[in-house]
Amino acid sequence: MASIREIAKLAGVSPATVSRVLNADETMSVSPATRTRIIKVANQLNYHKVENLGPKSPKQSNKLSIAVIKTHSSKRENDDPYFRLIQEGIALEAGNWNFRLETLKLGEVSLEQLAQFGAVLTIGAFTDETLADIYKVNQNLIVVDNHFASSRYDLVHTDFAKQTEQVLDYLYEQNHRQIAFIGGEIRTVDLNGQKQYLLADVRTTAYENWMTIHGLSDNIQIKTGDWTMGFALNATNALIEASGDQLPTAIISASDPMSIGIYRALQLKNIDIPETISVFSFDDIEMAGFMSPPLSTVHIDSLEIGRVAVRLAKERISDGRKTALRVEVASEIIVRDSVRKNKLS
Repeated sequence: MASIREIAKLAGVSPATVSRVLNADETMSVSPATRTRIIKVANQLNYHKVENLGPKSPKQSNKLSIAVIKTHSSKRENDDPYFRLIQEGIALEAGNWNFRLETLKLGEVSLEQLAQFGAVLTIGAFTDETLADIYKVNQNLIVVDNHFASSRYDLVHTDFAKQTEQVLDYLYEQNHRQIAFIGGEIRTVDLNGQKQYLLADVRTTAYENWMTIHGLSDNIQIKTGDWTMGFALNATNALIEASGDQLPTAIISASDPMSIGIYRALQLKNIDIPETISVFSFDDIEMAGFMSPPLSTVHIDSLEIGRVAVRLAKERISDGRKTALRVEVASEIIVRDSVRKNKLS
C-alpha cells in the first residue's frame, strides 16, 4: 500500500496536508483542486486508512512499481552509452518518485506479471502484437525508442530522422554530394526474445529520401548490419572497394561506436579524415570529442529520454491520465574537426 509520504510526493503537497485531507479534517484550509488531486492520487494508489487494512494484495503492493523490458542485450547496453544512459535516467527519475523498478528478462516474463505493475516501460522495437498484448493487461504502457509503435501508447523517442536531414543539409552546404551511409538494422522482438521482422532505421530511411529529393539518387550508398565497430569497419572496407576511384567524400554513421570502426578502416588504408573523407555521426559519446580528429556528431540527451518515460508513467499511475502522448526528445548537431568543406570538381 502507498504511504502518506508517497502520496504527498506525487500530489506535490506536504505529508501533513495529505494526512489531514484523507482524515476529513474540516479545519484544514485547502483549495478544492488540491483536495481533489490528493484524493485522486490516493485512489489511484489504492490507499486506505491503516485501521481498515486487511492483508496487502499483490495489486496494492505493485501499484508503485514499474516493469522495464528491453530488446537489447546487456552487452550492447555496456558497449553503447545511448542505452546505458536511458536506463540510468529511468532509475534516477524512478528514485525521485519512490517507484520500485524491476527489469524483467525476455523469455521469463509473462503477461500475468506485467498486469500487476503500476506501469510497463518497453525499450526498443517490440512487435506490434507484443505491444498490443501488453496493453490489454496494462494500459499504463510507455514505449521508448520505437518510432513505429501505435499512437495509442505513450511514446518517447529521438528526433534522429529530422537530424539526419539536418546533417545532410550541412554536408551539402560544405559541397559534399558523394555521401554514403553506414548504419544498423533493427529487428522486432517478442516477449520470448525471438527476433521477428526487419525494420529500416529512421536514419537510413531519412538518408535515402533526402538523397532522392536532392537529385542524388545515383550517389546513394548504404551499408547496414549489426551495430558494432567490427561491422562498421568491414562495411567501410566494402564501401571503399566498391567505389573504386570515386570514393565518397563523406560518410554518415548511425552511431559513435560504429564510427570508431569507420575511423579504423580509413586509417588502415591511409585515407585521411577529413581531407579525403569527412565523417558525421550520432550519439555524442564521451569519447567522440577525443577521437583523432574529434568526431562531428549529433548529441542526444539519453538520460532525459529515460527520465521522460518515468514522468509519463507517473502521470498514468497517480494522475490517471488516459490520453496517449508522444514525446520527441530534441537533439543537437555538434560540428567538430571530422568534417571539412569539399572542393567541387
